Amino acid sequence: MTTRVISLRIPSAVNAALAQSAASAGRSVSDGVDWLLQNSFSNSRLLLPLADCPECLDAKLDVRIPPATFEHLKSASERMGLPVSVYIRKLLYHFYITKSLRYLASNGHYTLAGRHD
Repeated sequence: MTTRVISLRIPSAVNAALAQSAASAGRSVSDGVDWLLQNSFSNSRLLLPLADCPECLDAKLDVRIPPATFEHLKSASERMGLPVSVYIRKLLYHFYITKSLRYLASNGHYTLAGRHD
């Protein structure tokens, strides 16, 4: 299967949380990022008002995602006027660090949701 490689800088705290989450789920980091991305596209507008990560971008993340996920990511990023790397960084930072994003299960599917608690 062909994949697309995405490289970006993220805070080490995000990198550690992502690695731990993927390991706990029995997935690779790339599979974890792919899952998070795929389930974010239906509600990606939640990322717009969120700030890009203010922390030091001291870790490099290299992931391989399927071409279909990349095309959806590219389309969502373009609609919002964000670079692909910023889309991913916002998603990971606000899911793992600020916890202002979460995923809700509905009818066997997951979707990105805001946290208001």
